[in-house]
Amino acid sequence: MTGADIGTALLVALGGTLVIVALASLPAGSRLRRLYGVDDRDDAGARANAVVLGGTGAFLLALAAAIAFEVPERLVAAGAFGVAAVGTTALGWLVRYRDRRELLTTPDVSRERARRLGGAAMWTGTLLCLPLAGILLGATESEIAGAALGAAAVAGVLIALAYR
Repeated sequence: MTGADIGTALLVALGGTLVIVALASLPAGSRLRRLYGVDDRDDAGARANAVVLGGTGAFLLALAAAIAFEVPERLVAAGAFGVAAVGTTALGWLVRYRDRRELLTTPDVSRERARRLGGAAMWTGTLLCLPLAGILLGATESEIAGAALGAAAVAGVLIALAYR
């Protein structure tokens, strides 16, 4: 079994698990709702969390399929960074400007903290455009990896500051 096969299997396992957890959290009284802090009576919050988890799982399954069908690496990388950038920015916008705090994995977060976290998520989405630009402009793999690691480090600091 090659490294790509192992990676694809891990993506399928994680993506499938996220989809299953999302679906299992939908029924009222689900133990999974309580695990991530959604009230048993809050169907809207459970659906919102299920959409985020299910969407992330579907993204990972699509990524695994692209790898399995040997789609060119640069196209897979550009698609992955593009979808992640747009999705993260959209999620941050919903939390910050539409007060969709139920999309956060933190239960009962204050409005002010949610606004900060939404802003940090929007910045994270923007930072993901750096390695995407590197891919589209033909940068080397090490330059793309450096941009991705730098974006991850800055995003981690932004989220930590927003969470305080």
